[in-house]
This record gives sequence, C-alpha cells and structure tokens, in this order.
Amino acid sequence: MERRVTRWPDGEPGFEALRQAHVEALTGSLIDGVEHGPGGSGYVWSRGIPDPTLNFAHGVRHAEPFAWAGAAALGRGRAPAFLAQDAAEEGALRRLFEPAAAFAASWMVAGPHPAQACLPRGVRVTVGAAPAPGADFAEVFAGTSDDPAVRRHLHRTYLPALRVARGRPGLVPLHLVLHDARGPAACASLYCRGAWAGLYNVGTRCDRQGRGLGSALVAAALREARARGAALVFLQCPAGGAVEAFYGKAGFRTLYQPVLLCTESPV
Repeated sequence: MERRVTRWPDGEPGFEALRQAHVEALTGSLIDGVEHGPGGSGYVWSRGIPDPTLNFAHGVRHAEPFAWAGAAALGRGRAPAFLAQDAAEEGALRRLFEPAAAFAASWMVAGPHPAQACLPRGVRVTVGAAPAPGADFAEVFAGTSDDPAVRRHLHRTYLPALRVARGRPGLVPLHLVLHDARGPAACASLYCRGAWAGLYNVGTRCDRQGRGLGSALVAAALREARARGAALVFLQCPAGGAVEAFYGKAGFRTLYQPVLLCTESPV
C-alpha cells in the first residue's frame, strides 16, 4: 500500500528531504546526533529522552544495516526502533523481526498561503528567538496534560533537554507563547532554516483546552514562519486521529505516513 496521501501542488517534498529537515530542526535540543551506517542507513539518537520517536534507525531494508542499527541503539542504552518510510520498507523490516509495537505517523506540510485566522480578543502571542525557551513556555509545556505520568515524563526528559538547547548555524529557533487573561496558556516552537520551518512542541494547558487557543497559536506560528521567509512548514503527528484532523483544519496536508516499528513496547 502506498503511504503517500496527497500531492504538493508545486512538486511535493520527498520523504528523505522531510526526514532530514526534521532531524536538523531538532538536533541540538531534543535530538543529540545522527550516526551513519551501511547502505545509506542512519541512527538518530537523544541523550536524555528515551522515546523511540527520538531514537530510531532509518533506511534499513537488509540484514547488515539492521544489525548495525541494532548495535547502535543498544550501545546508547535504547531498544532498537526502525522508521519505515513506505510499505516496501515496512515489509522488509517485518521479515527481519517481529515488532512489539508499531506506530503510524502523519508527516504534514502547510503551503505558502497566509493563515487568515486572527487572535481572539484579549489574547497575545510572544516570540522568543533563542535556542532554549523561556519560563512561560516551560510553564505551559509542563501543564499540557493532566496525566501525572505524562507530566513526570515531561519534567524529567523533555524540559531538561529544551533548557540546555544549543544554537546551530543556519537554524533560527523560535518559541511562541500565547497569553490569555489568565496568563500563559499555549506554546509552540518553530525551527526555521531557509525556506522551510518545522513546527513542534504545540500544546495548550490542560485547564484551558477546548477554547480555540491552540488553533489561534498555530495560525500565529504559520504567520511568523512566513514572515521569516518560510514557504513550507512541516510537522509530524499521530496518524488518523484528532490531532491530524486538528492540523488539517489549520491548513496542513498529509504527505507521508511512515510507521515506527519498535522491538519493545514503549513504557
């Protein structure tokens, strides 16, 4: 089954180009590096965050790169996980091992048309241009879930990684915070490089959700990206659910639906 969902009107970006842009956007913050292996394979890794979405091999279809990627993961204390870009690659990986878990993602892009949505009355958005986000951003990000386990995970892994984020040549990191009458309410990060920008860390405080604040912030992020010269904004999210529908309403289109195959079920 072909996983490419729709076409980009002016010549869609290739999967490998989007993957590279994704890794480059997060390297120095949530991602610490990339190792290169045989046959064009690679292993993306995060020092402080164990999630397989940030610790995965790619470009693996044969036994040699499979063995190399498994060793690269285990050498960093991670359970091997493999990103399959299409059905052929997924089939090749399933012939090499039986996944304990599989997660489909939607890789989405928004085009160069300006977002028309305006901020609700009494709402403002601040933009911090620095590798690490500020205290208001951290306050919102830590409160996007009311699940105690999720909150602990954010405090122990994601927030420490974001606090020590470092700049990289050619990459412009922007951290947006939406404030309503009660204070910081929603957050998002943009990582801009040339004509492309990656949208990450989007969330609304759990006590302020359902009021359209997330939609307003995404629209503001799109305007900010385009004001800085980005013609394409990309993101990744779980496939086929409410989050993908949310971004679809904001103007994003799904181009690819890769699958992450894990050797162990994530905790």
